[in-house]
Amino acid sequence: MKTSRCVLWAMLLSLWVMATADAGTPNMDTALKNARFMSYTPRSFSVVNGLAQPASLEGITEDLRLLRPDFDSLITYSCGNGLEHVPAVAEKLKYRAIIVGIWDPKSEIEIQNAIRLAKKHPKLILAISIGNEGIYAGHYAPADVEKTVLRIRKELPSVSLSTSEPFFLYLKPEYFDFFNKLDLLLPNIHPTFEKWFNPSDAKNGAAFVLNVANKLQSQYPKPLIVKETGLPSGPASMGFTEAHQSAFWSEILKQSLASETRAVSCFEAFDAPWKPVVTKGYFPGSDHLQEAYWGFFTVDGKSKPVVNAIRSIRGKR
Repeated sequence: MKTSRCVLWAMLLSLWVMATADAGTPNMDTALKNARFMSYTPRSFSVVNGLAQPASLEGITEDLRLLRPDFDSLITYSCGNGLEHVPAVAEKLKYRAIIVGIWDPKSEIEIQNAIRLAKKHPKLILAISIGNEGIYAGHYAPADVEKTVLRIRKELPSVSLSTSEPFFLYLKPEYFDFFNKLDLLLPNIHPTFEKWFNPSDAKNGAAFVLNVANKLQSQYPKPLIVKETGLPSGPASMGFTEAHQSAFWSEILKQSLASETRAVSCFEAFDAPWKPVVTKGYFPGSDHLQEAYWGFFTVDGKSKPVVNAIRSIRGKR
């Protein structure tokens, strides 16, 4: 009898420890169904002549105050160059959840910062995303991401871990095992880069994004957040306008229903005039002028028509 009681107490203790460990971690199902995500790079951050100009605490605070009325959750791209301040500011402003990004899976600074931030803000940090399109660009290998995943998982067993790549990599058989090892799918699904796409065709563009998301979840039965999609608001010479951007997001929000297994993050918070030069370094062969215009807000913090469009759609739900 005494042995049975000991076993029972051991089981109960084990369950309590597990529950306690997960108590501070945001619930993935609830976050996906209710959170309003925005993919965010601070306006005070830039890359000039190949050198990162760190984001400032003041700039991040100003940005997140501007975003907060319409968005309650963030996806970041780095844990360095000032972006490590984002969770603390977001917590003060009562954001719901953050997916913290690591830009370079081999960066010791970013890895340590991500672990530290997840421990410091357990009720806020939903997941950690290790890398963004670096496998596709050839800047690191799947093995580099896997190594960092294993390291962080030892320290943070209850935090979801992922990476982000263009959607077509998820559909290549040689990557099936790699993506299956992750807890969450964070694909970038851009109809803008498809040869058939017309910026004025919002309905087909939105349908493409959601059809790809369906296909990915049939291949990988995991929660999915579309980390990047959308339409730039310029340049007009390439057929991109604020009206087309607004129409695209109105359509994708109309076609997207609240779900415990899927969400779409708005991409992205602010225009970034420095991005075309950096993107050309990643993907030679084009000037990538549209990369400066993805923002829902201008670099001066002025909202574009797309902001009013999503307010209207959300107000009807």
